[in-house]
Amino acid sequence: MQGACLSAAQEVDMKAFPRLFKDANWQGIQYLVADKGYDFAVVRNLIRAAEKTAVIPRRANAFIPGVRDPERYKTRSAIERFFARLKENKRLVARFDKLDITFFSFIALACLKILHLLC
Repeated sequence: MQGACLSAAQEVDMKAFPRLFKDANWQGIQYLVADKGYDFAVVRNLIRAAEKTAVIPRRANAFIPGVRDPERYKTRSAIERFFARLKENKRLVARFDKLDITFFSFIALACLKILHLLC
């Protein structure tokens, strides 16, 4: 999949999801992994309408309990750990870069560092 979008700092990530979902290429992707912040009916309905499977844990106050798939949650856990490593970079967390291109470039450099592809 190729796709990313930046939203305003005060905007909830879940509100940017429909735009990203509409613009991205989802062919060949069966499972969509996200954190509790995306546990909203709008997000789940978009995923279900595209005939994909959502791997999103339910919020503590959810009316409907979620189905937990241990194998998929292992993948989700690995992704969460990767993003935790990304957030170790103060420049990313504080969003020092004013331009989107420089911000995404630094994300790429941080990914290379995490995956030990950079010295």
